[in-house]
Amino acid sequence: MTQAICRSCIDDPHVRIFIEQNGSKVECDQCGESDDLAVSVEKLGKFLEPVMRRNFAPGEQYKVFHGDDDRGDWIQQGETIEDLVQEVLGQYLDANDSIADAVVAADVYFPSRGGGPFWDHTTYYIPRPIEVESYIAKWQRTVEELKYSRRFFSASARDLFASLFADIDHVRERRGTRSRSVVRKLPEGTRLYRARISGSPDDLESTFAAPLLRVGPPPKEVARAGRMNADGVVVLYAATEPETARAELRPALKTDIFQIALETTRPLRVLDFSRLEAAKSVKDLSYFQPDYRTQRERGRFLQLLHTLIAKPVVPGREADYLITQTMAEYLAHVHETPFDGILFASAQRAGGTNVVLFADPTLLTGGVGEQFRVQYMEDSLEVYSTEAIKYAHRKLDVIVSTETGKMRLLDRDFGLDF
Repeated sequence: MTQAICRSCIDDPHVRIFIEQNGSKVECDQCGESDDLAVSVEKLGKFLEPVMRRNFAPGEQYKVFHGDDDRGDWIQQGETIEDLVQEVLGQYLDANDSIADAVVAADVYFPSRGGGPFWDHTTYYIPRPIEVESYIAKWQRTVEELKYSRRFFSASARDLFASLFADIDHVRERRGTRSRSVVRKLPEGTRLYRARISGSPDDLESTFAAPLLRVGPPPKEVARAGRMNADGVVVLYAATEPETARAELRPALKTDIFQIALETTRPLRVLDFSRLEAAKSVKDLSYFQPDYRTQRERGRFLQLLHTLIAKPVVPGREADYLITQTMAEYLAHVHETPFDGILFASAQRAGGTNVVLFADPTLLTGGVGEQFRVQYMEDSLEVYSTEAIKYAHRKLDVIVSTETGKMRLLDRDFGLDF
């Protein structure tokens, strides 16, 4: 008897619509009910096949070399077709293997013309690359406009960021079964750390006399451009860990460092770029929705943004950061629900988190604490000397593609490193 799946047993709304339009009332092999519309597994496989073909392709085969062993092992990158059916449907069904068979059967090819099957149970498949060239082109055009044409009131910048950050409150980080919003609320009382390199022995007394004034952000008259601020625009650069605050200074050996602890005085709305890098989707994407690839392109570029903003500022090349400075102003002042700051991974300390807080525009004449909604924690000023700088390394295996001959690295912890 032909297997059938009813509308009620399907989670994806687009697949349910397909069943409504093409189904009939027959017994469902998933739930046993016969009162709802259902389609045969064969018909469902024909519906899935072109969607899966658009989004997946056979993985490359590689030869993995381990140290001095010249023989190596052969591997193919990817997942089985049964795994892909579950991924595309967004759920596991008892008929999962039968649906995979139906997808294979729906593959049309012509051996007489030299064609071969696209789908095969012995082949592993990988997601087709999500192209972000259109967003990269927009980013580069905006960089050029900000540098050489319209630094203020850039229409390109406004359009780019409005597109990127639309519905950002619905974007969620997904790690396994865990899901968290990329928009966070730092609760009142959150502890942050800020550090500054000591300029001379004379700094000691003046810094202990006014810790927040000396170690906090500089006055606007002397504020230099950074990755998130233009000259004269003051933002608060800090970290969630004291070690990260010191590491971000990139101090030389024997350098003395002042460090203070701050505490937020009210809840702060921040955009977490570390979570954004691990975000899987905007809202709940379905492989079957018409704009799936477009939304994935946008999501992929949002992930790449974390790398762009985490790059250290290179002295003398501050103009390269005009676009991240503009992005910060957009998030702080233009976005429909403005942010109080952002979080992003430290480039100087593994596992560390940097914080940038934007000044409250209504309190620009107030003190540092008022502007950034923080207060200095009494007696938190400490002085450190840089005694050692440590590096750690991990050996990686080399792999060679059997198709292109191109060499790659195999990351033993996370699989193929592309």
